[in-house]
Amino acid sequence: MTAVKADNTEEAVKLISKGADANSRTSPNGWSALHYAARNGNLEIVQALLTAGADPNFKGSLDGDANSTATLKPLPLAQGMLDVVGQIQPSEMEATLRQSGLDDPALLKSAKDPKAVSRYQKVVDALAKVTKGK
Repeated sequence: MTAVKADNTEEAVKLISKGADANSRTSPNGWSALHYAARNGNLEIVQALLTAGADPNFKGSLDGDANSTATLKPLPLAQGMLDVVGQIQPSEMEATLRQSGLDDPALLKSAKDPKAVSRYQKVVDALAKVTKGK
């Protein structure tokens, strides 16, 4: 989970290939590793997790409350990030995300990447293929 959250592709893929739990969660009802990989727009980690059996239909909330209005599956999370990176200029991305309380370093780095739109689109496409009840 730590490697996925930090967007450390090499370490995450290595750990997943060695049997790390592809359905690891931050709490019993919290985000899965797949949520963080989707949020970071990391197709390689998303694919490694899906290959290892990650559940693309798990609905979790960042605060771990299953009844939270902010529960999301990984696909809508990736779609939301695609919308964000498609609408906000990279030069304004960090300030906009920080104003929204989204100041995670891995997310900021990912969202500011000039290739972010393409990366997030690939993640959305990969998740859409395996997600039920989009």
